[in-house]
Amino acid sequence: MSASPHVLVVEDDPSVRGLLQTLLLAEGYDVATASDGLAGLVKASSHRPALILLDLMMPDLGGIRVLEELRADPMLEHVPVIVVTGKVDAVPALAAQLGEDSVFAKPFGVAELLERVAEVTGGPGTAGAEP
Repeated sequence: MSASPHVLVVEDDPSVRGLLQTLLLAEGYDVATASDGLAGLVKASSHRPALILLDLMMPDLGGIRVLEELRADPMLEHVPVIVVTGKVDAVPALAAQLGEDSVFAKPFGVAELLERVAEVTGGPGTAGAEP
């Protein structure tokens, strides 16, 4: 059996970050976390995740800026991003950019989020598999 896909959770709220980490670990994913946008970019560069779960409203470097930096980096531009945000007014624009099924407003449905993570990554036990 192959290793599980690596998912990076970039979220400043410790309770949401912990919830996402716990849910993903329970599903069998390899999970790293970052508490702000800058740390998220550093971890994305060093870990090359299969997926990034990204909050929008964070101190220092917000999610929109993180997304712009990811897309400007040739090594990270193709990493899928799922946005999980409390900023409801940003959802339509992000849905147009990332796809409607890759933007989740808080509070989000856990089953729907995990289903989308599995769709994007191929599910646990598929690390290294080419889509």
